[in-house]
Amino acid sequence: MTQTIEREFKVSLTEQQFNQLRAAYSWPTPFTQTNYYYELPQNGLYQQHMGLRTRLYQEQAEQTLKVPQTGATRTLLEITDTMPLATAQQLIAQQTIQPNQQIAKYLEAIGIDWSALFIWGQATTNRQVLTLPSGRLTLDQTTYPDQTADYELELEFDDATPLNKIQRAKNHQS
Repeated sequence: MTQTIEREFKVSLTEQQFNQLRAAYSWPTPFTQTNYYYELPQNGLYQQHMGLRTRLYQEQAEQTLKVPQTGATRTLLEITDTMPLATAQQLIAQQTIQPNQQIAKYLEAIGIDWSALFIWGQATTNRQVLTLPSGRLTLDQTTYPDQTADYELELEFDDATPLNKIQRAKNHQS
């Protein structure tokens, strides 16, 4: 179990932009992950701006709940429970999450009946991650069950102190 604060910027790309970025950097070997997305009746998670997924890797899996942080732009609390791949596959088949782990406990603590969760969708992503001084740069190609593909660039960063243009302009007036 881990709890981390995630700060990220995401940009949708065209296939051409994706290929240009892939050619412009020395990316590590891509890896594949499949996400299964959960929801509650009446879009209970969506209404609270939360997201819950089970992510399958080649040899392991994890469930992650993303919770927006009040007052913080592009900042999420990520609660992640890891598990063996076989356990995740069983939970997906049952459309549920791990009981007695941090995500279930968190949902219970805020009054959400996690037993009402169901899987509403899935996506498979081929991902490449490059570590840069400014953060982790991620290049994704995601395919959905209807065979539609999309492309995304993400920068995940730790330093939440960059000033916006107005703040920078205020600092540099004579």
